[in-house]
Amino acid sequence: MTKKQSLFFRFLLFLAGAGIILIAFFLSTGDREFNQIDTFFWASISLMYLIFFLPFFFSAINIGNFSGKIPVLSLLWLGIILYIAASVVIIILLIKAYVISLNTAIIIQAVLLFLFFVDVYGAYFAGSHVRAVATEEAGKQQFLARIKSKARDLQLSVDRLPVEYEKAQKILKQALDDIKYIYPVNGGVGSDLELKIIQLLDTLAELADGISSGAHPSALESEAENLQMLVNKRKLLRN
Repeated sequence: MTKKQSLFFRFLLFLAGAGIILIAFFLSTGDREFNQIDTFFWASISLMYLIFFLPFFFSAINIGNFSGKIPVLSLLWLGIILYIAASVVIIILLIKAYVISLNTAIIIQAVLLFLFFVDVYGAYFAGSHVRAVATEEAGKQQFLARIKSKARDLQLSVDRLPVEYEKAQKILKQALDDIKYIYPVNGGVGSDLELKIIQLLDTLAELADGISSGAHPSALESEAENLQMLVNKRKLLRN
């Protein structure tokens, strides 16, 4: 089901539910006089229905924002369930038990609605926080993932270097092994070093490929030492 089809289907469900409420309204009221308590009752029913459908149409809070640590949808649905349950209790106390007055019921309902909107704001804020954290983590991993991927590819070429490149091979193996122990740091302080490491890994890959093709680049050892220096500097960075 496409996004447009899903939205259309939800809209049809919403209209169907609203139609059921309208039918119940006309069948229950009939020709009798409509009083203030009737108005409060049907306004409460309509409000509960709108709030129940809120997660299906409120695009700022959706399943994509769900997190194991901050369950945004759970927070929102908890607020919906509590609001509807409390509204039903108010209706019963007003219409069946005659424990509270209409004015009291209206005041309590207004307070409940305010608390529910606080809950919605909390859920939205939680969702925004989750997205911000995910973006920050992705940013920290952006270069590291590329570095470790390129390091794995280069390792294959390093293992095939001829014996005359033994020193460069040893330096590169150590540097590539050290890359495994580079961890993300906050604030992007390691980004410049990481970018330089990526560029150097590309250069070394070209040099190693050139050796496989019969070339004899003299820069391999010096570039290997540069890589080891950059990797050591990056390893020193900690949160």
